[in-house]
Amino acid sequence: MKIYLEPHGRPGTLVAICGFDGSGKSTLEQGLLAGLAATGPVVPAWAPTPWWRNDAHVSRTLFGQGAGQVLPEQALLHFNLADCHLHQADVLLPALDRGELVVGNRYLYDMLALFEARGLSAPAWLPDAVAQLVRPDFCFVLDGPADVFVDRIIRRDGAMPGRFDQDVAFVERYNAALRRLADANGLTVLRAEADPAELVRQCLDVVRGARQG
Repeated sequence: MKIYLEPHGRPGTLVAICGFDGSGKSTLEQGLLAGLAATGPVVPAWAPTPWWRNDAHVSRTLFGQGAGQVLPEQALLHFNLADCHLHQADVLLPALDRGELVVGNRYLYDMLALFEARGLSAPAWLPDAVAQLVRPDFCFVLDGPADVFVDRIIRRDGAMPGRFDQDVAFVERYNAALRRLADANGLTVLRAEADPAELVRQCLDVVRGARQG
């Protein structure tokens, strides 16, 4: 699915890192933050926001935990889109206006892959709903074996039967959806099982080269 996002047109630079939990996003993020610090102000930006992460209904719907209510998929999608717009207004655009280099851990493409993996077809109104979200200057997608990602999550969090992020079949659907989005939108796909230091070097070369060019 082609997603039409506008360039932000601000003096800063937006780098997004996408991929499922356990794919190495945080490792790549930390490497980019350290490697780009010499070029000027660099700030991390995590999505979704605490508004989404701490919501009892989201926890109940996604993880089966807590005292919230299970939300319909359309309601969950609306909430996530609202969170994307809040994150952009409160974090991304102010930093880009200041000329900072923003390294975003997760972006819109992750959210779209999540809902596709959950079986929700993209609604007809979606293009209009995302049209005012800005396109990253660079977007790196970490792709790799679903069983490797799940194993990393289990080693980090412990085994939790029934959780979607520990379901290999779900992660395979997510990865496939994210690959399709990457192909359709010209995103850079990286192999998550590659040497982390090499991945950082590749991404730094891309970002530094474009900023110096």
